[in-house]
Amino acid sequence: MVANLINGEQVAREVRESIKKEVALLKKEQSITPGLAIIVIRSPFARVHVARLKERTCHQLGIKCQIFYLPETTTDEEIIHLIERLNRSKDVHGINIHPLTPHLDHTLISQVVDYRKDVEGLHFLNMGNFLMGEHHMVNFVARGIMKLIESTGEDLEDKKAVIVGRSQLVGKPVSFLLIKKNATVSICHSQTPNLEVFTKKADLLVVAAGHPHTIRKNMVKEGAIVIDVGVNQVGTRLIGDVDHEEVEKVAKWVTPVPGGVGPVTIAMLLDNLVRAAKSQ
Repeated sequence: MVANLINGEQVAREVRESIKKEVALLKKEQSITPGLAIIVIRSPFARVHVARLKERTCHQLGIKCQIFYLPETTTDEEIIHLIERLNRSKDVHGINIHPLTPHLDHTLISQVVDYRKDVEGLHFLNMGNFLMGEHHMVNFVARGIMKLIESTGEDLEDKKAVIVGRSQLVGKPVSFLLIKKNATVSICHSQTPNLEVFTKKADLLVVAAGHPHTIRKNMVKEGAIVIDVGVNQVGTRLIGDVDHEEVEKVAKWVTPVPGGVGPVTIAMLLDNLVRAAKSQ
């Protein structure tokens, strides 16, 4: 068996085409141009190239985009002041905060964002509504993962799903979305003993461990769907949390790295932005 690759670029392209039509309709019928503000601290954590990719994609779709590059010496108070200004701006419908340096309090800062402009789905009000089943503003990474799973056409009902990783961006929200699809979900993490005991039984395996090649061939059920969320730089190469060369021999579906989860998450961020623009 050789696994089918889940083409994230193709899935993202379809989402972007839909967004472009919605943006054009918003401009025509309501004279609204969705606007995204991206906050980036210039540091090794920043992923500046991703911010520029988002900016380029916005321009292609007719969306306004502003990137605010801040020095590493920026304080919580300075970022909060910027966010409060963006909250008041009628031209900004969504605020995206890139990974912050360790001296900054991301949880505190993310709660300052107006919940209506919280396109990341991390505001406590939006998270609470999500857990109660109101899925208006869902975390964009989780939405992207679900979009990739749906693109396989596989039915998740009564299937066993295992998520490796318990983060606010992946593990927790994806688990709730999978439960809604009637999958039976287990969440594993760095402290899970005998990880392979769980992963080997998974019809669907979502891996966000943060370590390269955490998942190997002998840990994957034959015919499984494998979603690799990991992005690890090893030398000049980007590799995932899954040993693709080996896992492709047993899985039915697998996402590549790069070209899998990444493009779709950016598309879903912009889809959240359009939703936010419509509701403001």
